[in-house]
Amino acid sequence: MKKTPTAIPEAFMAIPDYIPEHEINDTTFVLNYKKLLERYLSHGKPSEDTLRNYYSSIDNYLEWCRYNKRHPLRITEYEFTYYRDMLIRLKMKKSSIKSKLNAVKQFYNAALKLKLISDNPAKDIGIKAYEPNDISPLKFLKLEQLKYLLAKIPDDNEDAVRDKTIVMLMALEGLRTIEVYRMSTTDIDWKIKTIYIHGKGHNDFIYPRDDVLKYLYKYIQQRYVDKNKYDKLGEPIFTSLSNRNKGGRMDRRNIRRNIDKWLSLAGFKKAGISCHMLRHTCGTLLYSKTKDLQVVKQVLRHSDVNITSKYAHVFSQMDNRYTSDINLNNK
Repeated sequence: MKKTPTAIPEAFMAIPDYIPEHEINDTTFVLNYKKLLERYLSHGKPSEDTLRNYYSSIDNYLEWCRYNKRHPLRITEYEFTYYRDMLIRLKMKKSSIKSKLNAVKQFYNAALKLKLISDNPAKDIGIKAYEPNDISPLKFLKLEQLKYLLAKIPDDNEDAVRDKTIVMLMALEGLRTIEVYRMSTTDIDWKIKTIYIHGKGHNDFIYPRDDVLKYLYKYIQQRYVDKNKYDKLGEPIFTSLSNRNKGGRMDRRNIRRNIDKWLSLAGFKKAGISCHMLRHTCGTLLYSKTKDLQVVKQVLRHSDVNITSKYAHVFSQMDNRYTSDINLNNK
């Protein structure tokens, strides 16, 4: 017996915001790049954060092109190096420069797919965003320091339990601020003990320690959440207690501010040190225990083991103390 083909509703047949390919040229591409670029990012489903960051970086680049009277689709690789150099002169963080260059590369990748250009002028232009010396003993906590920090955060009120849970997820599971921010109740599978992480660039599952899961469960049981403030990500895990957003998703700025408060109380807050230091703590403690870069790469969900290698560099310097071989005894 033949199956009857499932009919597709007419509402799904029409192509929304359709731009015929034959109408896409140098001008229409630049004017409509946001609509076109979105189709090529993350298999057509980029996050709002990704789009916001990409659009901001690309808009700044297009402004630079206009100021220098150059059409962005006529820029050569040589000319693009001047844009990279301008970002360096602005004394931006290397990671910020890399992020901005990557956004422009995606802009040109879309133009390349649409056959508006024959080569991506930004393809081979970059900057080393991760140097081994970018992480130092001052930018991660030793095990005893982490224990001290956790002991400083009490268990007797909701906001402290929330913040302690976040510290544990960052320092013991390696989560980024944005991953904490995006976490929702549907991401947690209590039966098989996994959390689906909405990551930076790609998503993945983590398999948390039992003590982290137990403390996370403890927080969820007592937290206040406003059902009217669910968002596109669903029911948020970490909620705000402020009057303006009580029960809504806690934003990244407040996550950083609250964790910085506990770092200050523990005496670990210094210039250049933020809550991201807790992710470095996870990486360094894990490498000190395993001496296995692949394990650290997997836990921190790095795209490239070369990024992970900075943890091995730190421990090589700390363990070997090469200058100890200098003999001052003249014997």
